[in-house]
Amino acid sequence: MHALINLVVASIAVALLLDAVSAAGNATASPGRNTTALPPFGANHTVGDSAGWFFDGKANASAANYSVWAANRTFYLGDYLTFKTRTDNTVVHTTNATVYKLCGYDGDGVGGGWKPEEAFLTVMLAAEGVNYFFSDAGEGEHCRRGMRFDITVAHGRGFPQVPPSYYEPLSRATAGRCLGVVVPVWVFVAVLLML
Repeated sequence: MHALINLVVASIAVALLLDAVSAAGNATASPGRNTTALPPFGANHTVGDSAGWFFDGKANASAANYSVWAANRTFYLGDYLTFKTRTDNTVVHTTNATVYKLCGYDGDGVGGGWKPEEAFLTVMLAAEGVNYFFSDAGEGEHCRRGMRFDITVAHGRGFPQVPPSYYEPLSRATAGRCLGVVVPVWVFVAVLLML
């Protein structure tokens, strides 16, 4: 039995040593060397950079080449796209290639774009794989004139896990006690109101 325990302990020690050597090698890796570092979570990408998300009516074209903008970036689950725009532009997000190809306009005059109320609209990337973005304003004409791009969203770190205490009160000061169990104040008040 002791021999088995010693073997397990030795195996764990060797695994830890190999991990430490590997980590040290990655920390001193040259810039061109491929490492297994995970990307940061929740990066923000401003669509079109300083050009924003606009359509130039005088030039009858988009303010930037959004496809080129998107091609020069890497996107992960949990990243954000920020559209600096105004209320006469729309943003449509889909994973349907046909909707994207048709610029979302089906000929019946019904558009599906979000109308941003403010100067910024932020979208969290929550679908892994190909995601399509376009403006369906002008019966799809803005999209056909370049206000569109597609991106491939990689898994990266994935979404953060919700901690088990997420739905519990942050402190006992914000909770009541009922039968020896900590209960959020809103539940306690709701029960009292029903009595």
